[in-house]
Amino acid sequence: MDNVWTMASGTFYLTLMQALNYAVVFVFYVLAARILSPSEVGSFSLLLMAMSVFNTLTMLALNNAVVKYVSESLGRGDVDMASASSRKAFILIIYASTPSLAVGFMLSPTLSQYIGVGVLEVLGILLSAFILNLTCYYGAVMFGYSMFREVSLQNIIHTSSSRILGILLAYLGCRVLGLSLGFLAGSIITLIYSMLVLRGRLKPSSRSYSPIKLLKFSLPLYGGNIIGLVQGWLDIAVLSSLAGLGSTGTYYIAVSSIAPLTILWTPLSSALLPTLSLINGRGGMEEMKWILERTLNIATAVILPLSVALASAPQTALSIAYGGRYAEASIPFSILSSIAVLNAYTSIYSVKLQSLGVTKPIFKAGVASTIVYMTLLAALAIPLKQVGASLARASMTIAGFTILHRELNIGIPRSLKRSIMASSIIAAALTPIELCLKANIYMKALIEALAFTAALTAAYKLIKPLSSEEIELLKTIITLKHIQNRVT
Repeated sequence: MDNVWTMASGTFYLTLMQALNYAVVFVFYVLAARILSPSEVGSFSLLLMAMSVFNTLTMLALNNAVVKYVSESLGRGDVDMASASSRKAFILIIYASTPSLAVGFMLSPTLSQYIGVGVLEVLGILLSAFILNLTCYYGAVMFGYSMFREVSLQNIIHTSSSRILGILLAYLGCRVLGLSLGFLAGSIITLIYSMLVLRGRLKPSSRSYSPIKLLKFSLPLYGGNIIGLVQGWLDIAVLSSLAGLGSTGTYYIAVSSIAPLTILWTPLSSALLPTLSLINGRGGMEEMKWILERTLNIATAVILPLSVALASAPQTALSIAYGGRYAEASIPFSILSSIAVLNAYTSIYSVKLQSLGVTKPIFKAGVASTIVYMTLLAALAIPLKQVGASLARASMTIAGFTILHRELNIGIPRSLKRSIMASSIIAAALTPIELCLKANIYMKALIEALAFTAALTAAYKLIKPLSSEEIELLKTIITLKHIQNRVT
């Protein structure tokens, strides 16, 4: 059971990391929405798209391979092999990233015209992306060694330094250039931290490691990451052409506002991969099954009610956070937040497959869901604009979940039925207030917050979606109770 407590410890640190990161990101976008115009927010979203393109295409999904093979080697007690595999991955990342950065610099004048910013903004974001590849590699090594506290701090440093410096420079008059330079400075600071933390861990290995083994594992994931890149940014790119940067900016804010919900499952998934990989290295299949079942139950009971609550009060949420002009994206926000639990399931399913070294189904699900996405985006984006884009994105999520669910042949989480009942109570309490109450937006938000608290408390007391064992595990994750004595 030590592995369960290690996972719980990791989930605690990663959840804390996600909470702090999303608090910073939320404040960042609140301030950016007030300092910049919607068109400038749209341009910044396209800069982030360029960063994502660079990172996805040049990382080759080798960070996943590093987590897998470092943790698996450590599970067998082979520290030398863990070092050999991570060093080979680093070399491959450098070989892919360096020439790509040179190509990006040459294309920067063209990119600046498309994005609607100067060349310096593009150069800054591309250099940030290159440095971020290196910090991503070091973060993967930390994950492989189950250094959850250190990797959490790494992410907090990057998110905080890049956003704080960026928004400060934007406020001082640098506008979008300030955001780009802030991201560059944050990447450099994080790289320095990462190298200091891992100093002495990555010792030279006398053994060779086949790059083919790394690539055989990572390339299906790489294909999936490229698909994820298309899935994450195609609707924004299409809207920028169809509806202009202003509409793109409001839609991007709505999509980004769903991201804080990932705090409810991303830490769990991140801690799950090295934990399940280590257990797989020891051959503990029954323990893997036990952990997976409880992970799905907890994720369902926590995520579904909260996501439905946000979907029930979209206009109030967006208006309070970003101002009334962003409330036009309330329908897309409602659509996407309502299916957040399916994103959680997909993430957990993907981790289970990766821990077993089976990655082709992840790629297959990505291809199929992208076909659904592109087909519906082509049909709906022109007549429905933002709503059509969100419907296409939601359909993509449903398709990917369905394929992976069938591939793993996993039963429906035990807590699903009760969680749906709890969510229905919350929606019934919030929806009439959202649609019918005519009041000051702050008073309306306060009333909705009180109604949500009362409905959530009543639902959990009456319906009890989690077993007593799962509640204790959840308390352990939240409080870190007994972890220090149990972690190996």
